[in-house]
Amino acid sequence: MPRITLRGVTVDFPFQPYECQEIYMAKVLECLQTKVNGILESPTGTGKTLCLLCSTLAWREHFKDTISARKIAQRMNGVELFPDRPMSSWGNAATDGDIPTYYTDIPKIIYASRTHSQLTQVINELKNTVYRPKISVLGSREQLCINPEVKRQESNHMQIYMCRKKVMARACHFYNNVEEKSTEKGLMDSIMDIEDLVKNGSKHRACPYYLSRSLKQQADIIFMPYNYLLDAKSRRAHNIDLKGTVIILDEAHNVERLCEESSSFDLTAYDLASAIDVINLVLEEQAKVVQQNEVNAEFNMESISSEILLQLESAIDAVELPPNDSGVTKDGSYIFELFAKAQITFQTKTSLLESLEQILQFLSGRKSVNLSLLVGMKCKFIYATVSGSLALIFLQVHIHLDNSNQKKKKERTDLWDSSAAKKQGKTLSYWCFSPGYSMHELVRQGVRTIILTSGTLSPLSSFTMEMQIPFPVLLENPHVIDKRQLWVGIIPKGPDGAVLNSTYERRFSEDYLSSLGKTIGNLVRVVPHGLLVFFPSYPVMDKSLEYWREHDFAKRIEEVKPMFVEPRNKGSFSEVIDAYYGKIACPKSNGATFLAVCRGKASEGLDFADMNGRGVIITGLPFPPRWDPRVVLKMQFLNEMKKSSMGAQYLSGHQWYNQQASRAVNQAIGRVIRHRQDYGAIFLCDDRFTTDNVRSKLPSWVRPYVNVYDNFGHAVRSVSVFFRVAQEIMPPPVAQCISGSAVTLSENDVKPSTSSEQILSLQKAKILDDHVPSLKRKRIVMPVNGDGASSLCTEYEQEMISPRRRCSGLLDALERNEKNSKEAEEDDDLSGEEKIADPTEPKKARATLYIATVKKTLSQQNYNLFSEALQRYRTTADFNTMLSQMSSLFTEDETKHILLREFYQFVRPHHKKEFDEACCNLTGVGCGYKPEHSLLLDEREGLAKKAAKESQQKTTFSEHSRVQLNPGLHLNQGGFHLTARQTRAGTLCVLRTTYLKDVKKALKESAYSRFHEALLAYKRTDDYDAMIPVIAALTTERPEDFHLLQRFNMFVRPHHKEQFRQLCKDLTGTVGGDEQKQQQVQNENSTKCPECCCDVKKKRLVRAYFW
Repeated sequence: MPRITLRGVTVDFPFQPYECQEIYMAKVLECLQTKVNGILESPTGTGKTLCLLCSTLAWREHFKDTISARKIAQRMNGVELFPDRPMSSWGNAATDGDIPTYYTDIPKIIYASRTHSQLTQVINELKNTVYRPKISVLGSREQLCINPEVKRQESNHMQIYMCRKKVMARACHFYNNVEEKSTEKGLMDSIMDIEDLVKNGSKHRACPYYLSRSLKQQADIIFMPYNYLLDAKSRRAHNIDLKGTVIILDEAHNVERLCEESSSFDLTAYDLASAIDVINLVLEEQAKVVQQNEVNAEFNMESISSEILLQLESAIDAVELPPNDSGVTKDGSYIFELFAKAQITFQTKTSLLESLEQILQFLSGRKSVNLSLLVGMKCKFIYATVSGSLALIFLQVHIHLDNSNQKKKKERTDLWDSSAAKKQGKTLSYWCFSPGYSMHELVRQGVRTIILTSGTLSPLSSFTMEMQIPFPVLLENPHVIDKRQLWVGIIPKGPDGAVLNSTYERRFSEDYLSSLGKTIGNLVRVVPHGLLVFFPSYPVMDKSLEYWREHDFAKRIEEVKPMFVEPRNKGSFSEVIDAYYGKIACPKSNGATFLAVCRGKASEGLDFADMNGRGVIITGLPFPPRWDPRVVLKMQFLNEMKKSSMGAQYLSGHQWYNQQASRAVNQAIGRVIRHRQDYGAIFLCDDRFTTDNVRSKLPSWVRPYVNVYDNFGHAVRSVSVFFRVAQEIMPPPVAQCISGSAVTLSENDVKPSTSSEQILSLQKAKILDDHVPSLKRKRIVMPVNGDGASSLCTEYEQEMISPRRRCSGLLDALERNEKNSKEAEEDDDLSGEEKIADPTEPKKARATLYIATVKKTLSQQNYNLFSEALQRYRTTADFNTMLSQMSSLFTEDETKHILLREFYQFVRPHHKKEFDEACCNLTGVGCGYKPEHSLLLDEREGLAKKAAKESQQKTTFSEHSRVQLNPGLHLNQGGFHLTARQTRAGTLCVLRTTYLKDVKKALKESAYSRFHEALLAYKRTDDYDAMIPVIAALTTERPEDFHLLQRFNMFVRPHHKEQFRQLCKDLTGTVGGDEQKQQQVQNENSTKCPECCCDVKKKRLVRAYFW
């Protein structure tokens, strides 16, 4: 792999990085080295994930070298181990001068992303690098539990409390095995995603949930979703220590919202009433137990009472609301005053929480009780009573009417005994209005560095102000595409000249809806394949569709491209997206149109690469709902903070409001360009985009390409030319079968660790913004009508002769130095010759023959898997993944075992011994491994020359022996006979099997039976004259079967080959065994003279030849 040095740190990268990738990694290293925070924006398709992993792990290795160098230098008393590099230089670029003392001081890396499916993709990218850190991935019990009894529970809360019960009683044997299994090397050193963790947990009968928490203690890098990190309650629950850690928040465009939500809650009248009902239910049951004088009650009834919750309900109801029902807003400290009226204080909170916990444990096994409300109540009490003085600055209390009361009331199955049933209740909202609170909490925990990164963080200045902590390192990275791959146009007017403006006042007017319908109706005709249309909100999309259907605009659009509409219900989303992808993939289709909303599922979590999204239409600016209470209060809060002494650190409410719309637009237009070879068009169909204020907030990689088209016809002509040129100069996309279920994975969906890893990985990549494999410059694109063997061999051959990988770190160098010393002391009596590969045989030709044989033997799908696995092994040197994939392809059928052993020629020297042992175990036969096979090519050639020189000095050939050894006859002119008898025999075995299958397919059952009997008789008796009439007659019955006679050469014994060649020449015009002409003859025979004529001539010739 290429090695590049950035800021003094050597980074191993899977391929030669682009300039923008080097800039990105340099910024990451700057953050790490100087202990500062960074916000790094890099467009989708530029390989953010790979850059983050490689640069961070390279820095960590250098950090380790710093400690190692210091310890070794102390023991060596100034003596240098490496003449070309002093000990003081190892790792000195990794720190800011503060050299740590212990290896435990090396910072852990916490890598957080939005969902577990995204984390699975990140872990897959880690497997593509040379770095092998110890990792841990944190998940929920719902995802990781393997106890059948716990998994059967309906709700997540019931699973949690049943699990805790069993763990406390040590009644779960999976949990009991964790301590023993967590120290096993196979588990500690494996790179496992969520599914790998469950799979290995089941295999070792150890709980994956607690296993991940155990592995976390020794992990170098910990993967987790955002909420585990940003939510203080989750951090405590998972025992996450942040001191000295490096925090990476990927896909950070969601961080602002998640920070606020993790520090907020709503307590409704329904929540309180339901909690009161549950407590009363428990009290009634316990009272019966006491009355029956059976066993003592499970807990003290006096400590449990619904009185506290009734008092809290009364205190909330007592708050007077203004006549306009807008609600009452108080400072954050008001929460303590309100809770005090219900006797919930710092002094009483402990006993209250203990009581709630007892009730939860008591009810944990009951299906009929909804525990989520009681759990939520407990969490809200915890949060409200521990909020510090800093939190009160960012928090506000808002009490308003509970509009969801009636809906929830219908859902209840129990009685509504509280006063909330008699009138509309009130909701207590405790809202955080600054993500800076969560960021301050992380800093307060002592983190070393926080890196926020995403493809759409613009505008960075406002994003930085929102976070409320310093971010000295900022980056807006350019894209890897050029100007011929992106078209961006602002279209302020429709085809009818009407202004396109989706402001609140105009969005539902007939002239706007009509002009927008005509605009989209025209654009669907010029954008090929898939077209995405994003609306500001669901009501706007619904109203637009309603109007278009009434006035035939929808019909005109669907005549060109069928319309698919994003549903509000997430459950049916996968069905709609499946249908959309299917329509795009249909060769008879003109494509399809997908209508969606900004901030929806399609704009956030999906990838519309290549044909799935050649164009994106933005129909307006998606501002948040202006009169939503939370939006109003957020803007008021920001305006008040702006006026205060800290005003310079805050946005105004108006700035924040505009920023939200711009960021949603940027997220939506990011769907169009997904990788290096992608291209597409962006249509900004709102005249507000013509203003400098709005245009300046577009991503930096989009702004240079923006053009304003006041005339709609000019825009259509321009984009038509763009697509015509792009389709000519850009390579066609690789066809992929993608299903919506694969591209809309939930957090519980994970990557199966099977032999089909590559295909599933491609499907899951559709969730992430990163499309890294497409950035590889040395890609192998298999020809559509060719076998691709030559290109695959040529590409692989370049890697086979690459020099030995240099030492990646100090400990690696020491280990290599020690090995070299030992090797120098060992006896060097090596012949330099391999049993599998003779130096006289051209490697390329041999590899080409092998791959051609594989292609002929495997199905097309399996051959694609084979070529992808070979290419991946070439780029990553991941031996275990390669072996898993190759064994799945070649071990099921015994006739293919030789193909697995023949793959030995592609195995890297340092893996040859391990591969030989694996073949022995899988097929019963090894690959002929010798110790010298583990040497590199130049070392092997040197030893071979040395051995040849010694042999020449010791041995003298007589003239007679030189005459006897005719190279043309005995060495087969550098062919396969002498060099690899075992290999040739195996390959011949595969060719013979394939040939017999072809014969069976070509001949009728009775004819094939005669063919087979004649062949077996020849094998037993060596009677050529008895065999050949039968074989020749059967294989020359039809002209298109002539090649079967020619290929029969492989069964003919050496002393009969000359006769057979002459026979083939007489009957078919081609010498038997001439493999280069066989296919040509077969094709020509099918188009020669009429079959009847050929048949008569052939029969006469066969009859004359044999009889």
